[in-house]
Amino acid sequence: MKLIIKWLIFALVIMGTCYIPGISIDSFWYAIPIAAVITLLSIFVKPVLKFVAMPINMLTLGFFNLIINMCILYAASDFIPQYKISSILSGFIASVIIAIAFGIIKRA
Repeated sequence: MKLIIKWLIFALVIMGTCYIPGISIDSFWYAIPIAAVITLLSIFVKPVLKFVAMPINMLTLGFFNLIINMCILYAASDFIPQYKISSILSGFIASVIIAIAFGIIKRA
């Protein structure tokens, strides 16, 4: 039950990012699978990307993680066509918001 509540809260955060200009989601019902895709990509793909980008991440003192998060958002938008990111800046802002929310949700 706790997992479902966290998943729905994460879907609400993703819906909140559609207020950023350049990001659009058709409805809340598409935010639920988007949350699942982002979570799965964060679990399986993100550790590999972090390992490959470790030297760059060390040089930038961890700020490159935001770029990795942005790549995961773009990958999620490729999987689900109802989730569109039209500019790099809006994707970057959304990745910052989602990373903060993901960290808070993961701790709770």
